[in-house]
Amino acid sequence: MKILHTGDLHLDSPFSTLQAERGEQAKRELRTVFSDIIAYVKNNSVDLLLISGDLFDSGFATRETAALLADGFEKAGCPVVIAPGNHDPFDENSIWKKRTFSDNVHIFASEQLSYFDFEELGARVYGYAFTSQYMKGCPIETGSCEGDKINILCAHGDTASPLSQYCPIAPAAISDFGADYTALGHIHSPEAANDVLWQKELSAAYCGCPQGRDFGECGVKGAWLVEIEKNGGKAEVNRQFVPFSLSIYEDRELKVDGAETAADIISELRTYIDSEDFGENTHLRITLCGYTAPGLVAPCDEIEEQCKEGLLSLTVVDETVPQMSSDELECDRGIRGEVYRMLIETIENGTHEERKNAIAALRYALAALSGESI
Repeated sequence: MKILHTGDLHLDSPFSTLQAERGEQAKRELRTVFSDIIAYVKNNSVDLLLISGDLFDSGFATRETAALLADGFEKAGCPVVIAPGNHDPFDENSIWKKRTFSDNVHIFASEQLSYFDFEELGARVYGYAFTSQYMKGCPIETGSCEGDKINILCAHGDTASPLSQYCPIAPAAISDFGADYTALGHIHSPEAANDVLWQKELSAAYCGCPQGRDFGECGVKGAWLVEIEKNGGKAEVNRQFVPFSLSIYEDRELKVDGAETAADIISELRTYIDSEDFGENTHLRITLCGYTAPGLVAPCDEIEEQCKEGLLSLTVVDETVPQMSSDELECDRGIRGEVYRMLIETIENGTHEERKNAIAALRYALAALSGESI
């Protein structure tokens, strides 16, 4: 059988930190990604669609998105199994309770482990639902698989922390449960978590989110296409990554040591962007670091405007440090030396935020005293 394993789409995310137009665009992208997932299921003879939680960002769903969801599921052409997560729990006010979906949609409704049988596929899908924001226990610890069917576990939970409030799942519990494939949701950038599972030779994986929403969800996102063949009680499982992200977030650092002017930084950044060959669908954040001229204050807005061509968006963060002769400033009896002596203790020993502010203060002072723009 052929399964598409997805989750963590977070439809109707508010995107409150973005400007209104860009926020609306991001919401539309999430809806489009959902439609693309349904189209992939229909066009590739997928037997089963698994959604391992957090399809919505909250219990609230717009009428437009709810209608899109219902229509998509009905047209999927295969059974759909949903395990509600901590963002979209199954409660009295949730879309899962209020909305009627087509007969091919199967939604777990309890924190107790249960299952759906699909006789035509020779498969049984186990799972549970979050019924509130938190779940401190792990339902699969109380059960195990039975029979020669293809046994699948669809679960939203956290394998990375035994103290998690979001259904802590020990890898040993996955092993003991014995599913032929465990479809996990909750961790959006799952590379490290999946490595741990695969090192333990578990047939389990987090799907991650199919569309990044900010710089905490970088890189190409997608879902797993899982093919399972079971003979004589032994399952052979093959997993293939399918990209779905319409836009991609990338977060990089660029050393600009020795830069004396904003033009120097712009030149280095343009060269870097060209060498990396970012696509036009990329949101790029560049953190400038390294040692620059003492009076140079990087004009981030100007740099973004000069370098954003060929990108969806560019954000520049200045964390460079002024290259100066500390001995010269220490001995300077004028205003420059006095400012330096006031700030050096914080620059060397403060917290990250204190050091950042002190470096900025020193740079602004030195720039102003040199007649430079700040």
